[in-house]
Amino acid sequence: MKKVLLVLLFSISLILNGCGDSEGESQLETQQMLDQADYAGVIAKLEGKASTSEEFIALGAAYMGKAGLSLADIVSAMASSDDSNQNSDGFGGFVGSIAGKSTPSALKDLGRANSNYKQILGERCRDNNATLSDSQKDICLYIALANTTRAAVAIDTLAEDVSKISDDNNGSDDKLTASTCAMQYASDGASDANVDANCTISPEGNVTFSVLEKTYDKFTVAVNGANYYYLMNDSNRTILTKGFCSADSFTPRVDIYNATLNACPINEDKDAEELTAVGILTTVLNDGIDSIGGAAASDDISSDINEFKCDILGGNYDEFNGCRDSNFHVVDTTQEISEQQIINYLNRENS
Repeated sequence: MKKVLLVLLFSISLILNGCGDSEGESQLETQQMLDQADYAGVIAKLEGKASTSEEFIALGAAYMGKAGLSLADIVSAMASSDDSNQNSDGFGGFVGSIAGKSTPSALKDLGRANSNYKQILGERCRDNNATLSDSQKDICLYIALANTTRAAVAIDTLAEDVSKISDDNNGSDDKLTASTCAMQYASDGASDANVDANCTISPEGNVTFSVLEKTYDKFTVAVNGANYYYLMNDSNRTILTKGFCSADSFTPRVDIYNATLNACPINEDKDAEELTAVGILTTVLNDGIDSIGGAAASDDISSDINEFKCDILGGNYDEFNGCRDSNFHVVDTTQEISEQQIINYLNRENS
């Protein structure tokens, strides 16, 4: 991943230091706001009004900053995680570096950052036949950063202590074990036939959140004597939650469970994207990895990306034989990452 990180770092330096610095007083003001971390000011100025590539880039950067994770901070975390821990893989180390830095609204804000970047190129970053300029390839890198970081924040939400998955010698995390069991249970249509034997699942009825106007099934996953609480929608996906709240209000959102409360959905807006664990991870990892591939200009960088996706797909990669499974059969790295492959990947990382 180091070659990719160097390209990302160079690209981010362009946006932070060179965007619009000769295009008028308004763009200079926007750049100064970003330099001063006035992300709310940039959003207030440009939301619903952005029309140029520079403005969409600035608005995307502001939303990433609002998430607690500026573009420069994200690249720094990726670089440090790649170098600092020889026991971790690149993505696992990155998740550990991101942990604790994001704000409660990070998943929503990173989604908005991605949407603003895509205003410029749409889905062209994922089109292997698209001809992109160097500046357009940089936009693909910004999309990749927003998506990759969103996946890291989602995994941090699913785990108690992500250092246990970012370090191969640091044991497993019980909450992540419970979360992957919950994802498997939901994916299998509320069946525990394929759920890890370390998990005991207990259905708990349902709850309707009046603000969201949505009803979810509730269930508890017990691991090593501790209970973890989950919600499942009617599409058999677990909802991303944070803390506990009543069915009638998201305030207060508390950290300690009691019988009058429910696991509290991260999303508080009935008209916003429903945030599900598997949905976020499959969408953003597929989009993020493919967007980095769209920006890759050399065979070396493409090789790094193939290695990363190969790991998620359960294979082993080398530059001579490509991606192979344990029986040395070729693994197709052009395929979309599936829900089950995400669950399997998290289980491997947490073992």
